[in-house]
Amino acid sequence: MPRPIVAHIRPDAIRHNLDFIRRTAAQSRVWAVIKADAYGHGIERIYSGLAAADGIALLDLAEAVRVRELGWDKPVLLLEGIFEPTDVELVERHRLTVSVHCDEQLDMLIAAKPR
Repeated sequence: MPRPIVAHIRPDAIRHNLDFIRRTAAQSRVWAVIKADAYGHGIERIYSGLAAADGIALLDLAEAVRVRELGWDKPVLLLEGIFEPTDVELVERHRLTVSVHCDEQLDMLIAAKPR
């Protein structure tokens, strides 16, 4: 019989952990990496605990846009980069930084750049 699994999402605990890391590595930049919509719990549930981070890194473009819509004004890194030429406009509009993993991504960025 499977045991019940419960997840307690506590932004105050996230904040505490981030503060501890900040004190321990005082000279370092500290970024929060959010994966898979906070592992399915929702970015909104953890967002308030991340205020002390220097930036947020995410895999998904829609999640990066959502973080901006929540009011995040520090750097946002899109770890997977872009996949469609139309993604470039969203990246620019929401002031996202993208990783480039292949020639196709680089070509899309170059093609979108005004001459």
